[in-house]
Amino acid sequence: MAQGITEAVVDDIKSRIDLGDLISSYGVAVKHAGSSLVACCPFHNEKTPSFNINVAKGFYHCFGCGESGDAIKFVMKQDGLSFVEAVKKLAAQCGIEIAERADPEAARRRRLYALMAEVAQFYHRCLGKMREAAPAREYLDKRRLDAKTQEDYLIGYAPSGMSGMKTWAEKYGYTLDEMEAAGLVIAPKNKGDSGYHRFGGRLMFSVKDKQGRVVAFSGRQLVENKRSGKYVNSPETAIFKKSNVLFGFDKAAGAIARSAHREAICCEGQIDTIRLHTCGFPTAVASLGTAFTEEHARMIKRVADAAVLMYDDDAAGHKASVKTGRILLAMGMPVRVASLPGGDDPDSFLCAHPAADLQAIIDASESIVAFQCRSERAKEANPGSIDAVRRVSKEVLLTIAACPSAVVRAALVDEAAKLLGLPSAALAEELDTLRREAPPPKPAQEPRQDEDWYEPAVAPENDDAGDRGPRPLALPPPEKEIAFMAFLTGNEYDSDLAASIGSLLPRQVFAHDLTRRFVEVWCDEVAKGEDLIGPFADSLPQEEREWLDKAISKQGNAEASGLGKEGVFAEMARFLWSAYIERELGAMPAVGDPETDARRIALSLTARAIKLSDWQNARQMILETMKGEQTKWT
Repeated sequence: MAQGITEAVVDDIKSRIDLGDLISSYGVAVKHAGSSLVACCPFHNEKTPSFNINVAKGFYHCFGCGESGDAIKFVMKQDGLSFVEAVKKLAAQCGIEIAERADPEAARRRRLYALMAEVAQFYHRCLGKMREAAPAREYLDKRRLDAKTQEDYLIGYAPSGMSGMKTWAEKYGYTLDEMEAAGLVIAPKNKGDSGYHRFGGRLMFSVKDKQGRVVAFSGRQLVENKRSGKYVNSPETAIFKKSNVLFGFDKAAGAIARSAHREAICCEGQIDTIRLHTCGFPTAVASLGTAFTEEHARMIKRVADAAVLMYDDDAAGHKASVKTGRILLAMGMPVRVASLPGGDDPDSFLCAHPAADLQAIIDASESIVAFQCRSERAKEANPGSIDAVRRVSKEVLLTIAACPSAVVRAALVDEAAKLLGLPSAALAEELDTLRREAPPPKPAQEPRQDEDWYEPAVAPENDDAGDRGPRPLALPPPEKEIAFMAFLTGNEYDSDLAASIGSLLPRQVFAHDLTRRFVEVWCDEVAKGEDLIGPFADSLPQEEREWLDKAISKQGNAEASGLGKEGVFAEMARFLWSAYIERELGAMPAVGDPETDARRIALSLTARAIKLSDWQNARQMILETMKGEQTKWT
């Protein structure tokens, strides 16, 4: 069996990584203070160092904001990576090879990553050496993108026609089918068909995922052709999904996490992003040929606390600003809009003005609500008319309604009321109406709190809520289930642990639906040998994602007890089963039939035995209880 990411591998990585050096490599100024190191915390803005680094134990803690963790968690937070991605990144840095389980699809993806990396270099060489690339070089000179920038961002030129691509593929050992799978060409389908090079004759921008791997291209037209778009982007492939990739995020993630206010800049295009980075604004990102999505917002939220939008000052740009602002606001992130004068975009503005001028515009940028009030009123011929006020206020309130925080919503309502000249109470009343009429959240089981554990709430008999289906989750998983998810996160790809879960912990043992789904995904990840937790986390709504992030941040805590992996699992299994039985007992009627009374007595004795017996006897009691409960579960 392949090694994968085991507890031993994680421990080996931590032992080889000097935490002080790692944190310093992210631009954090570290200095000695006795046996430890101290620094100004990279996770919040402070002037007096309160960030303590214990190199010997491989652990950091900030006494200001409470952030703490090890090398893996630090990389996760700074680079916006999942646990598996962070482990693999650190493993590569310290020379540890993580063997992959046999998986044809994983091998295919690795082949595509290698192909895209080599093609990007090929396009870059073509830009510098090919005679036909002269218009591309002239365009870059005109846009003031120098050779270093071209190299840093792997800008290139795609030669016209298929012959050059076929020759390249033969030289480097790739088939046309692989080139087609990567979205580069359309392979010949019939005899006499030469195929088609998707990007032929275009200026090429390499698109990288958050780990810095080339996964796609964006090709810009150099000679106007009305039958073809100004930009052509890669189609979605096995390694590229538009909704999961932001241009520049691989460079911006760390810069956002380390910035004073942890604020991302969202703009529209590749050149805008590159210009912002090269002019001292390295927190800029852009979506690629698609609208900004919830997945994009989740990526940003992993490293940012706020966002500023810098879109074109036209109708389309205003619409995109509002839509993006609502998505980010729904993630709980404050959103501002920076409006550039004279129809400029970030690139044209920075080519004509110093960076300090743009910084002043960013500093003076307005909230998404203030921006929308101004832009919506500008659309109206008579903004003071009753109809205009109704239209403008409704659009603004739809934006405010996206905000999950009642306090922030109230502040935004007050701001909108002042700008629109309306009573706050009236707007608040309209907002309540809008929120009541909004589509209900995705259905899920509603839990209630019982100390550390939850059980499904029972609706009163006269309540017709049952006709509308289950209510949305309102409370996080119990702390013990958070701890169990953290334990699994710290032991990814552990087949022995997966077998124990399969035999001893059925779904019904977990009180919370998120825990159930997470355990299923974790077990699937073990079976398939590939990262499934990262995509699962990215797919979660904001509230559930925060609960899962809490669990991930605690990975490694259980192992610190000194019980070892088997001991920790035994104690957690005991607790999970005890809690399950307590929930079952609590749901039973006070007075029941003989069968119910017998089950109550049996479960009570089982709970006591699981708590007090040694693990072998407790395990046997669990297996016997599972047999008895099987009919109830099915």
